[in-house]
Amino acid sequence: MKARLNNMKYEIQPLDWDSNYFGVSAAKVIINEELREKDFQEIKSQVRDFEFVVINNMDNAVENNHLIGLYSNAFLVDMNVQFEMEMKPAHSPSFYKVKNQYEKNEEILEIAKNAFNYSRFYNDPFLDGNLSRDIYFNWVNNSFEKAEKFFIVAEEGGQIFGFILFSIKNSKELVIELISLAPASQGKGIGTKLISTVKHYAENNSLHKIKVGTQIDNLQAMNFYAKKGFDFCSKASIYHYWPRKELSND
Repeated sequence: MKARLNNMKYEIQPLDWDSNYFGVSAAKVIINEELREKDFQEIKSQVRDFEFVVINNMDNAVENNHLIGLYSNAFLVDMNVQFEMEMKPAHSPSFYKVKNQYEKNEEILEIAKNAFNYSRFYNDPFLDGNLSRDIYFNWVNNSFEKAEKFFIVAEEGGQIFGFILFSIKNSKELVIELISLAPASQGKGIGTKLISTVKHYAENNSLHKIKVGTQIDNLQAMNFYAKKGFDFCSKASIYHYWPRKELSND
């Protein structure tokens, strides 16, 4: 089920992966335009049967932030920042192989487990802390052996120093889902080589742009993407909303 309601002002869709992982019925609301009170009350009615709802307020619209805070118990957990790179005729060098249906690799999982310190899930006291801590580990683990998931693995001298996990959207956009480096990669230019390789893949597969997102608190990642030629695209305030907890408190 994916509902687009009220003249595209917002979208509501179930989150199957989140539901299965956290053991709660989950959905996402994407707010694309400025809402009125009746719009937000309509959203609340549409999601009342879900236990856990993620609300993406695109462009961090002030009036929508006001409505969310005034008429729900939703709380801010993240400010997501999106970057993109328009592909132009170029000849970016490729340093590593690109593979889908990648076999499970324990070294990659170890890097994923230890590398990610920024996650909105850590900021939600109602989610299991252990599950929140391991979410990227499980995200990567569930991406192995999938035709639609592509890995670029930085392997040099028999050692894995990092990886990029990406997918293709609408046959036009390359979306970097995760990029992670091992501590031993410091000073080796591994991140630069990974980005060059993903650019090479996009250039040679008729993809129009590369997209990647991060948290506004992750200044290191934002500076890295800017230095590598990515442009700021958009931002969104992310809320977690627990409708049933709100009802139980009424």
